[in-house]
Amino acid sequence: MAAIIDSVTDDISNARGREFAQDKGGSACNKLENVTSVMGSTIHPIRAGKQAFRHWVNRCGERSELAMKKTVIGQTYWYGWSMYIPSDWQDPSDAYDILMQWATYPSPRNGRFACGANGSYIMRSGNNISFRFQRKGENADSECTSYNLGTLPELRGKWVDFVMHVKWTGNTDGFLKLWTKVGNGTYTQNVDYKGRTFWNDEGEGPYFKMGLYKGDPNFKGAAPRVLYTDEYRLGDANSSFEEVAPGGSTIEPKPPAPQPKPEKPQPLPETPKLLIFEDFSSTTSGNNFTVESGGTWSVRNGKYELRDSDRSLPQSPNRNISVHNKSISGDFTLTADASATATSSRWDDFSIIFNYQNPNNYYYASFNESDDDKTNGIFKVVAGVATQVANFNSLIRGGTTYSIKVERSGNTINVYRDNILQATVQDTTFNSGKVGFGSFNNSATFDNLKVE
Repeated sequence: MAAIIDSVTDDISNARGREFAQDKGGSACNKLENVTSVMGSTIHPIRAGKQAFRHWVNRCGERSELAMKKTVIGQTYWYGWSMYIPSDWQDPSDAYDILMQWATYPSPRNGRFACGANGSYIMRSGNNISFRFQRKGENADSECTSYNLGTLPELRGKWVDFVMHVKWTGNTDGFLKLWTKVGNGTYTQNVDYKGRTFWNDEGEGPYFKMGLYKGDPNFKGAAPRVLYTDEYRLGDANSSFEEVAPGGSTIEPKPPAPQPKPEKPQPLPETPKLLIFEDFSSTTSGNNFTVESGGTWSVRNGKYELRDSDRSLPQSPNRNISVHNKSISGDFTLTADASATATSSRWDDFSIIFNYQNPNNYYYASFNESDDDKTNGIFKVVAGVATQVANFNSLIRGGTTYSIKVERSGNTINVYRDNILQATVQDTTFNSGKVGFGSFNNSATFDNLKVE
């Protein structure tokens, strides 16, 4: 009884809609076409079959997308599709490209989506490719979670295959699973979520769109943009991973078998040496810190508080910085409790700073209510220029206290939030320095700083 209920695998005319020629800039600025492997003197990538789909947007245009069949709220579906980012794609300097979208239309949300854009979507922000998952929240109409899928250097010049299994519902019995396969690799599960996936008051379920959407015909950065897609299939609840997977012969990956326990007992780890501990129970704890920049830093009510964040300062990775006076060398584990003061802004934030040399050279982990290439990840500041070296998969909320852990072992840096790994990077730029706190724009509160 397995059923493919919608597919566009060879001919764009099979899509429910083609959104390009009537959009901003018209057909001269937005192009969508079938391509074969060789057309004239140009070679095009084909995932399977005889043709693929080429999405082209110039700086005067805005979108080149295929729109697929609408779904039904409360129903379960299997999706499969492929994407190819050309190897000559320049590193974009503009804000984003939306590459896939589960759009809602018309929507009673009236643009009030926690992730910003309509529905859930896959986007490029900076060098990061992520899945922005929006649905009915526990305490808000819209909740956003970001899942990292890879980086431009990892994905360029290769077909990336996607499989999704989802039940679209505003009830708690929903689920969403997403797998990706890069080139000739194996499938990796990026998302395994249970709970609300949509809204029950939308009237109808989301419809899938694939291609390029810029949102602004005057976008900056490299132009024109070109993206290829292929092998779209939508299966109902009776379908399967194998039936929708691009190429049609891929088996759903199974979780690895549990490893046997070692026969011999392992030696107990050495007790870590406590290097720094500040619980801010004494107002004199602030004397152990040096305020490098920003607003008012003080110990109040047993916590270290940043108030009156100074937004008049020139833009820098962290306008507000206070670091502990003791320098740390080599491996360490840092833990602290932190919260961003809740404001009307959607960009409330705080930072944990480590291996600090001076205001122009250090690492920091930024935690934010929103996400772009300047926040919500692990950053390295060299000569005053911040570079995001890893993106976090989820966002914070202003006014909520989080337990943060930063582990440094050799050249590996791990960052955790509430005991969940957010990102891992390998970097050796700074191997010693001070630790501390900061924020870009926001007031914040910190407590229970421990370094071992």
